[in-house]
Amino acid sequence: MMKKIDYIKTISNNVFDTIKNYCLIRPEGVFKNLNMNYIKLGKFLFFLIIVSLSKLTCAQERGIKELDFLIGKWETREDNIEKGWWETSTREVRYILKGNYIEFIAKSVDSNGREREYNWYINYNKKAKQFEMVSMFSNWYKTQLDVLVWDKEQRKLTIRNKPDSESEFHERYGEIVFNEDFDEYTWTGENKYGDSNNPSIWKYIEKGLRTE
Repeated sequence: MMKKIDYIKTISNNVFDTIKNYCLIRPEGVFKNLNMNYIKLGKFLFFLIIVSLSKLTCAQERGIKELDFLIGKWETREDNIEKGWWETSTREVRYILKGNYIEFIAKSVDSNGREREYNWYINYNKKAKQFEMVSMFSNWYKTQLDVLVWDKEQRKLTIRNKPDSESEFHERYGEIVFNEDFDEYTWTGENKYGDSNNPSIWKYIEKGLRTE
């Protein structure tokens, strides 16, 4: 399949070849003796304009498909080195609700032998122009709401919780950085709870590997 940039280049070539042939075969007209260098320059400038418009269009067409690399099956291990604790998880990730959401279905076991299940749901809020995630856990009473920011250049997905409306303080922040093949990642983050002036802090590092 022809790449978009090659397609644009082909269009610009065809357009300017047509203009060049028309100008050079006319028996009369101001373009008859037009220098070929100017034609090439015009061709290059036209190509730049088309590419710029294409990039602008792509930038405007944001949506859940930007996070397509998440789809698959992942094996993960989260470590809190300070507390000597770890948890391993299996996460199956797929599109649901006519492709508007990404669903994570996870099962895990920790270093104390405790098992749990949790589900995450990511969508792109077109009105707020942001990725949002809802998380639910079998071992925690609270539904968690997060805002995600995807940096394509750095291959980094940033997660930050929405401010709680409750009196209970909770602040969450994490950065997930993927490798070039998008089959491994490192997630570094922390959760703060309790007293906002002197919170308990849960620091963790998670490694993920795509298995399917």
